[in-house]
Amino acid sequence: MIKRCLFILLALLALVFSGCEREGDELRAANPRNEIIYQVFVRSFADADGDGIGDLAGLASRLDYFEELGVTALWLMPIFPSPTYHGYDVTDYYGINPDYGTMDDFKNLVSEAGKKGMKIILDMVFNHTSSEHPWFQAALSGDEKYRAYYNFHATRPSGAGSWNQNIWHGSPGNYYCGYFDHTMPDLNMYNEEVLEEIFAISRYWIELGVKGFRLDAAQHFFGHNEYPGAHYDYYENIIFLKRLRNKCLEIDPEFYLLGEINVTIDSVVGEYFQGIHSALDFPISQKILDSAVSNSRNYVIKILQSYDKYRDYNPQFISAPFLTNHDEDRVADLASGDLRKLKLAAEMLLTLPGSPIIYYGEEIGMHGVKSNGEKVDGREIWDETRRLPFKYGDGMDTDWFSDESFPSVAKNKAIESVLEQQEDPSSLWHTYQKLIELRKAFPALRYGNSISPYEGNTSNLQGFYRTYEYKDFSQKILVLHNFSNSELDLPPYSGKIIYASEGDDYENLEKIGPRSTVIIEVEDV
Repeated sequence: MIKRCLFILLALLALVFSGCEREGDELRAANPRNEIIYQVFVRSFADADGDGIGDLAGLASRLDYFEELGVTALWLMPIFPSPTYHGYDVTDYYGINPDYGTMDDFKNLVSEAGKKGMKIILDMVFNHTSSEHPWFQAALSGDEKYRAYYNFHATRPSGAGSWNQNIWHGSPGNYYCGYFDHTMPDLNMYNEEVLEEIFAISRYWIELGVKGFRLDAAQHFFGHNEYPGAHYDYYENIIFLKRLRNKCLEIDPEFYLLGEINVTIDSVVGEYFQGIHSALDFPISQKILDSAVSNSRNYVIKILQSYDKYRDYNPQFISAPFLTNHDEDRVADLASGDLRKLKLAAEMLLTLPGSPIIYYGEEIGMHGVKSNGEKVDGREIWDETRRLPFKYGDGMDTDWFSDESFPSVAKNKAIESVLEQQEDPSSLWHTYQKLIELRKAFPALRYGNSISPYEGNTSNLQGFYRTYEYKDFSQKILVLHNFSNSELDLPPYSGKIIYASEGDDYENLEKIGPRSTVIIEVEDV
């Protein structure tokens, strides 16, 4: 029997406070890693000092925005000193990129976010350093300690990387492995001193209040052909990740470790749930986009197959579903700007189990596709156009990349800003906000991995049940998606409609609109 009073209290409080976490919330305490994560590129988000580049102070000034949207955790793309705009080649793991501000700015962000119930997750790049890192520079100068931090060889080893890329760089006597680029030399993960460095860096940031890491390139710590002559395989990655996870949990028992496992094979991703709390869920991302954008059939069966495979490796797995990220073309471009498809993709993402991730700007339909190496001021442009300035609509928007000769920049100029969409109840922004409120108000949408197919599924109507039980609390939710371009009859149901893509008159709803969603609280659990 549903504890109706408890449910009503949870729903009202979540809706009134729009995402503020309440101290003593028993369900929240029982599920410390079920977050609603917002991935943000600091450079592109908000500029507090007027230099055109986003910074930590600007990000802190936007905390009211995150609170209004309802997110519970911010994933910051790398904020460390780095010679590149993106920061995925670190020169100091203990510092702050001066473009982004100071350590005091970071501490203030952590503190102020915490007051609003939001956690900070850092993007940690442990697979490699910058070639300008003092460790690598010392290695090149002949320091034996630091040469052992990397994979140096006198002669060039044979063998390419996982996607057949060249991984060996340098010259005779100084060949080294750089899995992603010659400017990003890989650390030697067989060196215990390197691991101790990683553990010390992790402790430093956790003790500053960081509540999670997103680990870059987590399947490549022990990369294909990276250690010539060594008897190892990919499972070495999982062993290392498990060890890092346990070190972090010793410091903070609620710490959250996510890893980038950039493959769409369920069984491969599933194995990594043995070492980390969440693998970024590329298989689920593909399934969402296939169905939302191109109407691929059997959506529910496909996501259940993924979850079943994950459960084989870890029954307590936490999915981290997303639509796209900073390395991919944005969903607005994949959907050709179709608002119905963008809303449907948001509905699919925010009704699935786990800790969903919103890439900054998705909530307003920002555009961004990879460029082709065009040169601007002598610099080749590639992924910059997937990471463009956020369009909030006030005087703090950044302009570090604003060349309208790039189609993505021109398209973003044409979309409505946050401030404009907040005034329009039918906007994409309001769809995201409403779904996040709903997810937080109904524990069955937010917590647990219990999911089962709706018995009336067809090729166009795809639905599933989300259930959650904790002590004497029990709740069941039915999510129905119409993937067709036509209206469908709403099938008979027992319960109460709590969401429909269009309109607010749920009592008289008889149809599910084209490419839209209806969510029902089921009476009989």
